[in-house]
Amino acid sequence: MQSGSSNVSNAIAGRVPGVIANNRSGRPGEDDASLVIRGFNSFGGGTSPLIIVDGIPDRSFNRINPNDIESVTVLKDASAAIYGVRAANGVILVTTKRGKSGKPTIQYDGNFGFQQLTRQPEIVNAWQYMTYFNEVNPNTYAKGEIEKYKAGNVPGYTSTNWLDEVFRKNAPQTSHSLSVSGGNEHVKYYFSGQYVDQSSNFRNSIERYRQFNIRSNIDARISSNLKVNLDIAARNEDRRYPTYGVGSILHETRSLYPFIPARWENGLPSAGVAAGRNPTILVTDAPGYDRVKNYVVTPQAGFDLKMPFVTEGLSLSGYVSYDVNLRHQKVFNRPWDAYAFDRSTNTYTNQRSSTVSSASVAQNEDMLSGSTQFIKLAYDRTFGRHKIGAFAGYESTTSSSWGTYAYRRNLLSDQIDQIFTGTADGQNATGSSAQDGRASYLGRVEYGYDNKYLLEVTMRYNGSFNFPTQNRWGLFPAVIAGWRISEERFFKENVPFVNELKLRASWGLLGSDAVAQYLFLTRYQLVTNKNYYTYFGDDYALNNAISLTSTPNPNITWEKQDTKNFGVDATLLDNRLTFTANYFRYVRKDILAKRNASIPLFTGMALPSENIGKSLNRGVDFALTYTGDAGELRYSAGVNGTFAKSKVLFRDEAASVPQWQKSEGYPIDSWLLYASDGIYRSQDEIDRSVHLPGARPGDIRIKDTDGNGVITANDQVRIYETATPKVVYGVNLGLNYKGIGLNMLLSGQTKAKQLINSQVQGSLIAPPQWLYDGRWTPENTGSEYPRAHTSNSVNASYYNYSDFWLRDASFLRLKSLELSWSVPARFFSGSGLNALRLYASGYNLLSFDKMKKFGIDPETNNTTGINYPQTRIFRFGLNVGL
Repeated sequence: MQSGSSNVSNAIAGRVPGVIANNRSGRPGEDDASLVIRGFNSFGGGTSPLIIVDGIPDRSFNRINPNDIESVTVLKDASAAIYGVRAANGVILVTTKRGKSGKPTIQYDGNFGFQQLTRQPEIVNAWQYMTYFNEVNPNTYAKGEIEKYKAGNVPGYTSTNWLDEVFRKNAPQTSHSLSVSGGNEHVKYYFSGQYVDQSSNFRNSIERYRQFNIRSNIDARISSNLKVNLDIAARNEDRRYPTYGVGSILHETRSLYPFIPARWENGLPSAGVAAGRNPTILVTDAPGYDRVKNYVVTPQAGFDLKMPFVTEGLSLSGYVSYDVNLRHQKVFNRPWDAYAFDRSTNTYTNQRSSTVSSASVAQNEDMLSGSTQFIKLAYDRTFGRHKIGAFAGYESTTSSSWGTYAYRRNLLSDQIDQIFTGTADGQNATGSSAQDGRASYLGRVEYGYDNKYLLEVTMRYNGSFNFPTQNRWGLFPAVIAGWRISEERFFKENVPFVNELKLRASWGLLGSDAVAQYLFLTRYQLVTNKNYYTYFGDDYALNNAISLTSTPNPNITWEKQDTKNFGVDATLLDNRLTFTANYFRYVRKDILAKRNASIPLFTGMALPSENIGKSLNRGVDFALTYTGDAGELRYSAGVNGTFAKSKVLFRDEAASVPQWQKSEGYPIDSWLLYASDGIYRSQDEIDRSVHLPGARPGDIRIKDTDGNGVITANDQVRIYETATPKVVYGVNLGLNYKGIGLNMLLSGQTKAKQLINSQVQGSLIAPPQWLYDGRWTPENTGSEYPRAHTSNSVNASYYNYSDFWLRDASFLRLKSLELSWSVPARFFSGSGLNALRLYASGYNLLSFDKMKKFGIDPETNNTTGINYPQTRIFRFGLNVGL
């Protein structure tokens, strides 16, 4: 709740050891964090954890009202084995709040804030742009023209900062949440509703994200032994975007000449470089809109029956759910007005006819439904010093989806966004469907003696829809043991300052079925291109056809992970200091991979992926927290960290792959780039080296890694770090004095590298200021960066994809800061309130890193900078209790 992000996944960063969370974009409605638990374990299938909300798998927790969340639990070790074939990437369990006995409690949380972009590159002005491109292509711009722009006082010769024209500094956001909870011994309830409204940092844009949440969790006691619950949650997500994607808008923003204004002197919008693609128009509704609505309903019903009439401690429980997600998308494209200006004739020409050929409408209707059925027979008893617990259960999950797509163009009017107004010429109507399912028998046996010695054995016998019948089922066992050494008499008598000390060890076999479906079947697809239709029949009529799209592998199975974990939990100094630490070692086998070494390319054969890969991942994570007080001052401080390093144990790499490019024996995630050795300072340096044809002073020096005297693709090397860090950490600080609270979260990462290369985007891309100022010129031969270049420059495919542009993506970030005041009751006595709290908070406030000079946020994984940046959020709000 302290996080300013409207997406819950962003609140985990820096708070949970073992979890690597990175926010890659701040775009409203698309600001999810990428989540990886303890790094990468696979190079063949998915790496995302399984998300389970209130016992139901695959429910997204990104858009849950944070005020509704009771707890978030991360299963990182063999305890996840109870989730079988989907456990190998870790499991995140989210539990929502339920009512408690007592009088009704009403809680309101409301806040208003604004978002700012964390980083933006500084781009060159008009005369610098012309100078730069004259160095790429001499005499493109006349010297006299350049001087007029450089003077800055000649009418009509001004520079445009297109990033400033496209983005605004502040974008508002607001959130309001209201909940009512309470109950008695017979019925308990929790009701809540939430409204979120998030605007975009695009200037004058239609882009906006709105969300409506409601939740009802009801528990009823039917008898002394029987309880039932009925939970219903619903959500409406409303995304309104421009018709052009973010990448296209920002590509145009960076491609536009700085000497073209956003609007001409008479107020008419300029046409951009071509086809009227002025990005200040593209973010508006002039070209149309792209609207996506999601309607999500997740009902769930369950029961818990105690059966003392059979034996004490025996119970039967279960639940069913049926989740529905209806997605409606409508894309309306239409021509727009944009004007070109001819300086010689002083005339403006509308480019409307070149923007789009005609108005069109496309509609997507998608329906996803999923059901879960679970039943469990449990037994829990205590006999003297012996505590026994066991359960056996069955779970079935199924899902199905269908989609319908329709498109028409040549609408009667570009003011009517209805598909029936289009013509049949070029129309398209199609559909699709898919299904998925899993079944499981699962169980657990727990034993504890004298609250000292703890043992747990779990298993899940799992069947997955993704595999053929003969390979569909597998057993996933786990053993977990613990020793509460602090309960031993010798320990209590000799180490009094330790309140609790537990040693843990676990082993489990976990699975992953995160692979594409139907890999075990021969698959075909319809040929939709008429150029590839087939002549068929006695009359040799041209007919549609089908083509083979895959070679099946009838022996495909899931990935298997041998999971070991050794841990310690401790509480010391009168429960003020808590500490937990883990060492983990995962060995994953049967990773899906191709036999690249076994079948040479010249055979023309393409084998399917097989379960032949193997990897190792190991590391440590820890958390340390201290809480204390000094008079009326209460304080807490905590630090947590994670280190995870993977290694490919086997990958069938071709014999022709050079040793310095192999992944076997090295981390799973890596960059493959040309090795560089600085910049050529003179022609003599070029002549005395192995170089690319056409190399000139100021070019990046590419190493002849294999020493064969020629620069080729074999000279690329692997850099065994990517934008996903191998080390993450967090620091939590909290203070409270007489109702005034201060909470701060610092999060950071290291062992990460990011490629920064804006010039890859195209031949017109305006260079950032740092590249312009630091480029090589005959007058600046000791430069930091190479000579002026674009994506079309000679040897650009080598220079632009070299490790020269790789930068350290480590950072320490002030992730969140909250200052609050719990108003004393004397200020609102008699008003009906029982609590009032005011707060101001910030999210992504500061970052200490090495990428500030490039105008790039270190948390990005975009190599070209053509993405919606991360955001900084300031909020002001209040909590009210009734």
